[in-house]
Amino acid sequence: MTRAKGTRKPCDVQQARQRLVDARQFLEAAKLLDAPDVVATCAIHAAIAASDAITCHALGERSNDGNHGSAVDLLRQVDAKLATALKRALDRKTQAGYESVDISAADAASCVRWAEQLLAAAEERLEA
Repeated sequence: MTRAKGTRKPCDVQQARQRLVDARQFLEAAKLLDAPDVVATCAIHAAIAASDAITCHALGERSNDGNHGSAVDLLRQVDAKLATALKRALDRKTQAGYESVDISAADAASCVRWAEQLLAAAEERLEA
C-alpha cells in the first residue's frame, strides 16, 4: 500500500474510541438543528471524527494535517468507498463553514448521510 501524504499522528484504540464518541456527538448535534450551514458543519466534523476512529483502529494513526485531503488519502488505505464519502463531505466544508452563501438543505442532508455511513463503519470496526 502507498503511504498517505501529509502530517499524521500516532493513535491507539482508546483514542479511536474517543474519536468515535466525538463523531456520535457531532452527528447528534447535526440532527437537532435546522440551519443547513450548521447541520452540514456538524455532520462534516462527525465524518472527520469517524474517519479518525477508523484509521486509528486500522492503521494506528490519523491525519493531523490542516489539509483534509490527507485524511481522505489515509482513509483510502483502509476503505476506498469510505474515503469517497469523506471527500464528498469535505468538499462542502468551505461553503458550509466559511462562505456567505448558505449550503442547500439537500447538500446538508447529504453531509449527514455521509457522516452516518462513516460512523456506522467506525462502530462496526470498533465494536466488533
